[in-house]
Amino acid sequence: MSKNIKLSDQQYQIVRALWELGEGSAKDVQHHIKELNLAHTTVGTILTRLEKKGVLVSEPRGRQRIFKAIVSEEDIQQNMVSSLVSTLFKGNASSLLAHLVRENEFSDDDLEEIRSLLDNNKNQGE
Repeated sequence: MSKNIKLSDQQYQIVRALWELGEGSAKDVQHHIKELNLAHTTVGTILTRLEKKGVLVSEPRGRQRIFKAIVSEEDIQQNMVSSLVSTLFKGNASSLLAHLVRENEFSDDDLEEIRSLLDNNKNQGE
């Protein structure tokens, strides 16, 4: 993904709803994320802003506008994590990992999976 797209928590939840739904109107999205207690008009405004950012596209269907995400979840996650590392950890990804380990953010199973990923990565580099 070439664009530097930053999403607020609400924007991310709305795009995530569209990834799960495939596509939907503001009303569909509002029902999908009802735990956020956002008004229909608020959801519509956020969807329109996301479309202007290039994250979504829309088309009219009857009296509704149907939105669909055009960026993948992986692209958004990669972009947001890169931004986090750049902003909070001065570009040092190992500092982020060290912080998470120090804060006990990983279960034993998580640590085992990380070890396995590191081992696989090391073996591929040989």
